[in-house]
Parts: sequence; C-alpha cells; structure tokens
Amino acid sequence: TRRSSDLRVPWTYDDSDTSMPARYARAIAAYRQNQVKEAIKDVDGLIASEPSNPYFQELKGQMLMDFGRVAEAVPYYRKAAAAVPDSGLIRIAYGHALVESNDLKNGAEQLARGLQDEPRSSEAHRILATAYGRMGQENMAKIELAEEAVLQRRLDDARTLARAVISNSPKGSREAVQAKDILNQVSILKK
Repeated sequence: TRRSSDLRVPWTYDDSDTSMPARYARAIAAYRQNQVKEAIKDVDGLIASEPSNPYFQELKGQMLMDFGRVAEAVPYYRKAAAAVPDSGLIRIAYGHALVESNDLKNGAEQLARGLQDEPRSSEAHRILATAYGRMGQENMAKIELAEEAVLQRRLDDARTLARAVISNSPKGSREAVQAKDILNQVSILKK
C-alpha cells in the first residue's frame, strides 16, 4: 500500500538530487510501492557507494525477503550481522531468513542471539518456535510459544504451554526449568 510519505519522496528529492539521503529515500519509496526492479537497482547503487554500510546490506536483505527471494537475502543479512554484531534486530532478521531458507540450526542460533538484545520480540520467539518445531524439538517450540504468549499477555495460553512442557520433560531438564520460570512469571503477572 502506498503511504503518503512515499508519495512525497519525488517532491522532496527529485531525480537530480544525488545525495545519499535522496537515494536512500527513493530506494525505500520504491520498495514500499512494491517496485521490485527499481528498489533493487536503487539499493544496489547504495551498496556500490558504501559496500561496508551494514544498513544498506540489511535493507537489501529485507527487500529480498519481502519480495519472496529468501535465499538471496541470506548473504546480505549475514554481512550486516557481521558488521553490527550487537544489533538484535539485524540478528533476528538474519535468523528469520535462515529459518525460511531451511537452515534451521543456524537460524535458531541467530534468533537466540538476537533475543539476548531484543528479549521482548514476540516475533522472534514465534520464528524460533517454528525452527524448533521443524527440527522436531517440540518442547523447545512450546517454550518459545509460551514466551511469545507472555509478551502478548495471553497468560492462559502461556500457562497451558508451560504445563505441557513440564509434563513431557524429564524433571530438572532445561525445558522443565524454563517452563517453571514461565509459570512463575505468569503467576506474577496475573496478580
């Protein structure tokens, strides 16, 4: 959908404006208007100008993901994550691309690292649950879904998921301990 800000870009930054902000604005406007060829061409120009800029790499990864070209997005996210290792949001996006390209183990690792910096990302917990589920780690998938439910204040769902993990896990296991922590958190939030 077109946003009013996207429609103002040509008025604010005409084609003769070759400044970095103008080029960046035009790339984002083309992306938001689903002009695939134009958006990719524009972001490629940005990357050619500043190949080590991690935010241009991330933008191209995001564009490719949203345009359904997931496998092509992975290297751009990898470069961005390497350049800005403490950016939880970039790590989460990178992990998502890896999971969607079926590199589940590495995707789960990147998502877990991203959650260290962005612990309140319910989306990251959901994507991590998907990765664990596809790897056959049902209890870990339920833990992540319970974490997502807590963040979304769906406390009854979180409790149900945590209890299921406890009943299906060996006592004292990592999953059982995490599930008990979730139950404690739910009881605190319910007060």
